[in-house]
Amino acid sequence: MTRALVLGGTRFVGRAVVEALLPSCEVTVLNRGTRPLWDPRIVQVVADRRDAASTRAVLRGSYDVVVDVSGTEPVHVRNVLDTPAVAGAVRYVYVSSAAVYRRGHAGPPFHEDDPADGDPAWGGYGEDKAECERLLSGLPGLTVLRPPYVYGPRNTEPRESFLWARMLTGQPIFVPGDGRTGIQFCHVRDLAETVAAACAGTPPPGVYNVGGPGSCSFTDYLGLLAEIAGTGHRAVHVHDEEVPARAYFPFRDLELTLDTTRLDRTGAGAATPLADGLRETLAWLRAHGSLADEPTEQEKKWRATTL
Repeated sequence: MTRALVLGGTRFVGRAVVEALLPSCEVTVLNRGTRPLWDPRIVQVVADRRDAASTRAVLRGSYDVVVDVSGTEPVHVRNVLDTPAVAGAVRYVYVSSAAVYRRGHAGPPFHEDDPADGDPAWGGYGEDKAECERLLSGLPGLTVLRPPYVYGPRNTEPRESFLWARMLTGQPIFVPGDGRTGIQFCHVRDLAETVAAACAGTPPPGVYNVGGPGSCSFTDYLGLLAEIAGTGHRAVHVHDEEVPARAYFPFRDLELTLDTTRLDRTGAGAATPLADGLRETLAWLRAHGSLADEPTEQEKKWRATTL
């Protein structure tokens, strides 16, 4: 049975990856131990990846594949390189991000060969992810996956829940610009299954965009959310460039779309239609999550003059 080490493994993407690997792998997770394990088959080793000594101390085991879900800063990668766990692995699968693509030099939609040194528009996140990719680039058997917005049950980012909360309580949704900005999504289960396929060698090592079929505009996305929730919505378009979109909307006003042809040709691409994935997500949120309307400070100011 394949021995898999997952760096991370108990939050949103990491948990989905572990669940995708468990049927065919002996899974060990490395994390800080702040969340309980939910399956007795999982082995846990505890360390903070920012601490080189503790990380290296627990990565002395032998694994066939390493899956890196929690590597968001260069120090996270530096502290696992040259450990026996990584040096002995046949494959290393790194979950990166579409934020590595630098807009203005290419796309969107972005292709894998477009400049990917990180776009500062993402507040340093994309640049850090790009540097993590660079540090890993010499590893044999490296697969890098670059998803756009990941969604689904247990999402730790208040995106779809943010918008549904306002729709279901009859509050206005302040939308940046004219609503035409294009965005693309990847269901967390599709991403996890792609990771599992990469661990098995399909797709072969390389760099791949991974995203659901098609893209949509802010306006189309809001319409779909409202249809799924069975409610209306009131969009108020904001044309104030002095106010960052994230101060009142769950997405930056930046197009984020990918060309996924390379991965799709391997048969390991994401396939969940957005509407189906969102229905599943809303059902999970209603059963387990929170759909409370908690306005941002900017929303409070605008609501006072809009309502």
